Amino acid sequence: MITLSFCSIAFREEPIETVIPKLGEIGYDAVEIFAGQLEGKSDAELKEVRQLAQDSCLRIEVVSPYLWLTQDAELLNRSREIALKTIHQARVLGAPKIRTFTDSGPSGIGSRKATPEHWETAVSALQEFTREAPELLFVVETHELTLADTPESTLQLLDRVGNDNLTVLYQPNSPETTLPYYEQLRPHIRHIHLHNLDEDGKGTWVDTGLIDIPVFLKCLVSDGYAHSLSVEYCWRGVTWERAEAAHAFLSPLLS
Repeated sequence: MITLSFCSIAFREEPIETVIPKLGEIGYDAVEIFAGQLEGKSDAELKEVRQLAQDSCLRIEVVSPYLWLTQDAELLNRSREIALKTIHQARVLGAPKIRTFTDSGPSGIGSRKATPEHWETAVSALQEFTREAPELLFVVETHELTLADTPESTLQLLDRVGNDNLTVLYQPNSPETTLPYYEQLRPHIRHIHLHNLDEDGKGTWVDTGLIDIPVFLKCLVSDGYAHSLSVEYCWRGVTWERAEAAHAFLSPLLS
């Protein structure tokens, strides 16, 4: 059965303690927690968040930090600190997955521009993180301006890291490539981000836009995909009505 989750980054300006109960009331199965909403929390506070999720009938499916593994030494060291902190948070929260990037933002290095040194640095860092927490899955997001920007480069990254707990977070990013890219990465996908795209290629609601979400989800169901997917609205101004609409739209398609 597919786990229907929601990324809390949509409500990044609210404390996670108010986001979780609302998602539970809507009927989501799980929450993907934006790491910024965990900043500064003690272990005792993290345990309270874990209990709140249990009381709200939600799994904590993923913790989602941002990492920079192919740029300068300062960002690499900062990313190492973030990764180790996130591993600890995931363990306390009982989350089985950590969302993983090789880069974040407009200065990221894509696979076509990456040098052998970029690859070596990112692979070494990911080997370190995955060895540190063999019981957790590190789901590397398919995203532009990262080493996982094509199916081929994503598979190369998995192969070079060589640890089974580095898997794929598949994010469809065009109507034309959604199913072909899924087919290439299918054996490695353990989490999915769902949004949609408007005619300008910008993110929009899952129940509108150019990507045929029902066809994609029909493919997942027929394949027996039994992992998780999250609604990801990462822009500001998302309303709770939109979170409710996404749940109402997606739930019938997952059974």
